[in-house]
Amino acid sequence: MPLPNENNIWTYADYVKIHNEKRYEGIDGVLVMVPSPTPRHQRIVTALSALFFDQLQRHQCEVFVAPIDVCLFAAKDTPLHDIKDWYIPDLIVVCDKNKIGDERIYGAPDLIVEILSPSTAKHDRITKFQSYEQSGVNEYWIVDPIHETVEIYALQDGQFRQVQMHYKDETICPYIFPSCFIALPKVFTPM
Repeated sequence: MPLPNENNIWTYADYVKIHNEKRYEGIDGVLVMVPSPTPRHQRIVTALSALFFDQLQRHQCEVFVAPIDVCLFAAKDTPLHDIKDWYIPDLIVVCDKNKIGDERIYGAPDLIVEILSPSTAKHDRITKFQSYEQSGVNEYWIVDPIHETVEIYALQDGQFRQVQMHYKDETICPYIFPSCFIALPKVFTPM
């Protein structure tokens, strides 16, 4: 549910002034609350982040998990009052150190992972999908914890193309890191 604002347009500068424990994403100047994740969601994010961290040690990349703000269409020198779009992805991989600010990420990460939930699935599959594509994210994973699948989309000629679909018993490689191996049985381990 969006928060009211006197001019109905929120900038990132407005957002950082809010003293609220809730998390919000900005979509073209509209604030949208991000619900707290479930324990199942957090187990998946934790497992994926550990696997990515371990596998990407030989690359010059960093792994971050939510909550971290990603200002997709901004650079470090973009004034905060000019930023009207930001997201809080579940997991990101950033290989360009210049995109890592002291308080947020600027520009498109190399890889983004979103874990679906009933309340966010449409947002992840449509709104975020389009924004991540337009901003130049190289690879986007949609993880479905109910069906225990991972859809991998790669940016090709400016558009996301589904390049892989994987199930819970497979070991998979990110499209942009073919020597990185993610064992899905470790991700979808029942508790």
